[in-house]
Amino acid sequence: MIKKLHNLYKIPFYIGGVVSWFVFGRYNRRRVRGNINVLLYHFQIAKFIKQTYGEKTKKIRLVRQVSMNRMTCIVNDRYYVKIFRDVNVSQLNNFKFLLDFIQPHLSVLIPKIFVAQNIPMYVADKLPGKVLRDFDKKLIMKNETKIKKQIIKMIDDMQNISVKKIPEPERFLSGLQEKQNHKNIKIDDRCVLAHQDLNASNFLLDDKLNLVSVVDWDSLSIVPNRNIDRQGFEKLWTIYKNSN
Repeated sequence: MIKKLHNLYKIPFYIGGVVSWFVFGRYNRRRVRGNINVLLYHFQIAKFIKQTYGEKTKKIRLVRQVSMNRMTCIVNDRYYVKIFRDVNVSQLNNFKFLLDFIQPHLSVLIPKIFVAQNIPMYVADKLPGKVLRDFDKKLIMKNETKIKKQIIKMIDDMQNISVKKIPEPERFLSGLQEKQNHKNIKIDDRCVLAHQDLNASNFLLDDKLNLVSVVDWDSLSIVPNRNIDRQGFEKLWTIYKNSN
């Protein structure tokens, strides 16, 4: 019975998804779905923020999400909250465990994670920097080489971490790669860590266009090919360049 009650957090996703289908336009559908999620999740988010930080939740601002299986918002202009539909609490605990391990090795900031007990969500202090869409696109394109060089460096830093030295690698493989095609790979000298979702919304820059933080580490995996993150990033960067 308790397990069924814990699964009630999925309901807002389904309600938001159904209602949004009656709205014209992809962007408008996303906005409606997100607003419904925020409205229905407001109590849980406020309670969790208060328990964690000892503050009342005064303001919740939606961060646009393309995916239907998660929602993200900024609370009190400070806290970054993400709630998942298809990720369980055990997987998020594994995720936190790994971030604690890789954080010292990277040249960028990774958010500190707090995992809720009954709802699969994490909260992080609001990160420094702004996403690409907050900058003038002409400025970004003028500095394209500089920005891409920094992201490739971050990828190299991550891949220089010895995956053989990760504590309890079985947790890593079973917890975070549950739905990956390569979930049963054996760790060897070819294997590296990969972010696997380096799109324009997941890295943040300061006003001088220096890379300062990277978010959305829930796709973090051990992969048998060093080119997976580089190729994925180049593909996602091309999508950003061609967007309006």
